[in-house]
Amino acid sequence: MHIYRVSFSENLMNLNYLLKFFLISIICIFLPLLYYHWTIPSNSIWQDQISAIENFKEVIQGEFPFAGYNMSIGIPTFPIFYYLLGPFHFLFKEPIEFYYLTAFINILSFVIIVYFVSLNFSFLYVFLISVAIASNIWGLFYGSFLWNQNFISFFMSLFLISLFHLIKSKNIIYFHLSGILINLIIQMSPQSIVLIPSFMIILFVLKLLPPFHHQLFHSFIHFILISPWLIHSFILFPEKGIPTHSSLFQDFSTSFVEYTNFIGGWGLMKENGKYLDYGTIVSSSNDFFFPILSFSTFILFILISISTFLSFKFINLKSQTILQKFFIALSILNLSSFFLSIFGLWVAPHHFKFLFPTVPLFVIFTLYFLQKFRKLFLIFLLFISISQASYSYTRAYSESVRPYITDIGYQEIFSNYVKDQCPNSARVRYVTPKGIHTYLQYGELEKEVSSCDWMLVQKNHYDLSIVIFDLLNEKFQLSQEKFKDYLIWIPK
Repeated sequence: MHIYRVSFSENLMNLNYLLKFFLISIICIFLPLLYYHWTIPSNSIWQDQISAIENFKEVIQGEFPFAGYNMSIGIPTFPIFYYLLGPFHFLFKEPIEFYYLTAFINILSFVIIVYFVSLNFSFLYVFLISVAIASNIWGLFYGSFLWNQNFISFFMSLFLISLFHLIKSKNIIYFHLSGILINLIIQMSPQSIVLIPSFMIILFVLKLLPPFHHQLFHSFIHFILISPWLIHSFILFPEKGIPTHSSLFQDFSTSFVEYTNFIGGWGLMKENGKYLDYGTIVSSSNDFFFPILSFSTFILFILISISTFLSFKFINLKSQTILQKFFIALSILNLSSFFLSIFGLWVAPHHFKFLFPTVPLFVIFTLYFLQKFRKLFLIFLLFISISQASYSYTRAYSESVRPYITDIGYQEIFSNYVKDQCPNSARVRYVTPKGIHTYLQYGELEKEVSSCDWMLVQKNHYDLSIVIFDLLNEKFQLSQEKFKDYLIWIPK
């Protein structure tokens, strides 16, 4: 096995190299672009996104907020997210444009990691990491809409590269850079605070601890970075800095379940759930994919366990190579998720965003060191990636042909469709398994029974829900109108 370094000047005229470059570009750039072309218009917009854009406006007006909207536990979000993305409001005015910006930055994080791997490993590993990140179910999903946590992959990619150079050179600059990147990640998602003890363990185990005065200076940098939030939460509005409910020592099993959910992606098969009202349209195809994803999750967990055991063996070596040290660091970062279990934190899949692209790198790098069962390990890796890719892109296409009328890319299109059909007056409601909802109403309907008094239902909800089927057939009749996958019913 050799270290592989890409030299563009030497390889640009090499046809074999160009074909490989083209293949990797398709996998890690063009396939995700296709995914986001399908999914971004089919995403919801919540108060979190609306509030974030309002904060962006404040930034470009010179009114730098000390904090943002409140998180689920009741404390305000950190401001660095608004400072970094606020200037983009000069370029983007519509909310959906920020969704595309999120996707662009997520793909940029893919490219960064793939390029990093290409500098140190052969084409096989470049191919495997490209496939792994371009198929990761949650990694793709969380890049499709604007949200604080959805930028963690980008900063995590930079952190991993900085950590690698810290291990390689022991340059104090990379120590400070790594710590600053961790700070930014935590400001995106406070649950990522588990990265701090993990980073400390890495420094201790790999004997990278800097002199004490650098540690003090580094602590001061962290204080400066979070000072706006501290001022807001403990000086200006102390009552807002207190959580409305505690998330500590509440649940010791959920974090493990959600860990397997994040690495395996099976939780995105739900249509509704905690933080998942913008989830997957339920269909019969879920019955096909669920056992496949469950089995691939089990296999992936076994592979992670093997990788972890291998990393422990490296710790006991008297001397380690740079790549062995980096492998140990990846193992510790993965194990940091178990701090969430130790403290009994209630978590959701997005709280594990710091594991992407950490876990794909960790498992794929195992091949570099693994001597026995290498081919079997490779077969399992490909099975996991293919199973996740199959579901990710099938789901993405399904969302594009069966969007909600409340989705960000279809609200205006549907409203215009209604006004074209019913220019003077209309009442539009829609029914889901969660009940009947009013979408819009204008003018006055002349009759109680009107061709513009619509009740919409998605065809799959109609087919799968007996309650919806009985309600519509008892009180409504099917009209000739149709929008996307919605059936339009009018009163009898």
